[in-house]
Amino acid sequence: MDRYFNSGAEDSSQSFRSLALYGIGGVGKSSVALRYAETRIHRKELDAMLWVAAEKEVTLRQSFTDFAMRLKLPGAQPKDHDQNRTLVLDWLQNTECRWLLIFDNVESAELLMTYWPTSDRGDVVLTTRNRAFGLSPADRGLEITEWDTETGSQFLTYLLSADISNQLTEEEANSAHELSLKLSGHALALSLMAGLIHRRSWSIEEFVEMYKRHPQKVHGIFENSSINALWEMSFRSLNKRSSTLLGVLAFLSPDNIPQALFEPKDPDVLSGSLEFCKDPFDFSDEMETLMTLALVKRNKEQRAFSVHRLVQTSFKYFLSFEDRQKSFNNAALLVSAAFPRKDSEFAQMYHAWKQCSLYLPHVLSLRDGFREEKYLIETNGYNDLLDLLEVNAMAIPTIPPQPKSIQADIEGDLASHRGQALARVGRAEEGVKELKLSYEIFASSQPRNLREEAWCAESLADGIASMNNYPEAVIFQEKAREHWLEWAKDNSADTTEWPAILKWGMGNNLIWAGENQRSRDILTQGLEQLEGAKPYNWAMVAYTNYALGTVNRADGDFESAERHFTDAYNKWISGDNLLSDPFCGACVYRMGCAALDQGKVETAM
Repeated sequence: MDRYFNSGAEDSSQSFRSLALYGIGGVGKSSVALRYAETRIHRKELDAMLWVAAEKEVTLRQSFTDFAMRLKLPGAQPKDHDQNRTLVLDWLQNTECRWLLIFDNVESAELLMTYWPTSDRGDVVLTTRNRAFGLSPADRGLEITEWDTETGSQFLTYLLSADISNQLTEEEANSAHELSLKLSGHALALSLMAGLIHRRSWSIEEFVEMYKRHPQKVHGIFENSSINALWEMSFRSLNKRSSTLLGVLAFLSPDNIPQALFEPKDPDVLSGSLEFCKDPFDFSDEMETLMTLALVKRNKEQRAFSVHRLVQTSFKYFLSFEDRQKSFNNAALLVSAAFPRKDSEFAQMYHAWKQCSLYLPHVLSLRDGFREEKYLIETNGYNDLLDLLEVNAMAIPTIPPQPKSIQADIEGDLASHRGQALARVGRAEEGVKELKLSYEIFASSQPRNLREEAWCAESLADGIASMNNYPEAVIFQEKAREHWLEWAKDNSADTTEWPAILKWGMGNNLIWAGENQRSRDILTQGLEQLEGAKPYNWAMVAYTNYALGTVNRADGDFESAERHFTDAYNKWISGDNLLSDPFCGACVYRMGCAALDQGKVETAM
């Protein structure tokens, strides 16, 4: 690697170089990349090293957001992933710093290219199982192979240096050599073997004898039956508790699994096989077992765990169907408990985006959540959302029969989120069909959930409005208000007030229905309501200001329109939010339009 990256050091026209490390899973590609980065940092050859979890889009986006925030780039926002990607790529292109960018576990070249630097300087390393990436996008490829038998045996004895004497006996050396030969010099398998030997306090010779007695024709994910047998031995050495933990980890995103996932606010979540997690010492003991066996790693600073993808795949293969289902259920239960709930009063999740982004990779790994869809709508993650909804629809028939009210909530929520996503990707007719289904499900459910009916009617009105049918949209906005006020009779101290969010929706549709004065009155009431609310909903304040700007511009009051569009923009960006969001661009565009309406050409430009 050094030879490749240093070979063009004197040629300024080729100072940007990229290298793909490719090879089968578990041979140590990521470890090689990390060691190379550490070596260059130690030699003071780098000013910045950026490590990207590149397996999925959601982890790529979060990695670049983390870089933007840690580099303190002007304009960086914790939730604006698209803007942060642009900022980081600009920084890589323009900085005088010496940087190394590592994309770990790359699977899609198409996805990677969105994050690929266009700089004329800097170094890029990517790790992958796909040798073709050594031709493109990388300039060169380097295969990381299994070790030869001698190197593998040296690695094994190094890992066991605390358990064996400084001078290896001839028997120990021969045993290490034999084990390395059986495992074909596979780095991860050798690490796993060392963990077993250490935990059992065996000598290498004792382990060899035990290993020989273990069935060699064990089925698994590897062609090498000796490696499959090793996985089997490791997993069978786990007790019920540590096996439960590894089962949960097997279904989560492998990187950055928060320990907080096992520390829910409601301790009753930790029931059944997870009961022991209530005791921090019991939990730590079982995790220590997994770490000793080299199955799991822990980052103390971040309080997070990671698990190799091969460990996840092999353990799921090892589990019986029943245990695999239990593990999946436990993981889904913990992620569901950790993922922020949609606020029933506001029907939005803007206040919880940071926590959403932490757990979203695990939601997408499970693909069976029912409470996280709202966050994907608000952040424009429609492709992930539609995929998730499809999996949810497949999952519903597999769950045990539910009470009618719960079944209605599940099916109604799915139809609502599917309809909103379809409407926002330009498939309005399909979206409205789903939104009508959602409304009908909640309207016919017993006992009635009037508050949910109100939100469904509001979403349906927005969908109908996207088809330019504003009179019908207003009808459903009226229904939303009626449902809310009916609910308020028995559930609210103020039986005449209805949410500012519903007022914004109605006011917005009234503009296009030609009822400007009524729209302005309702929007003004809603804005006053929002300004005095706690917590402060900056997103809805921005939306309502934008709607007021629209109605004022329609009435020819261009000065007031410009002021409201400007307020909308300022509120949006003050909310630590998405500069790359279409709404932010719409605000700036309308500010320019209103300025041009007043003859302020330079301001408009």
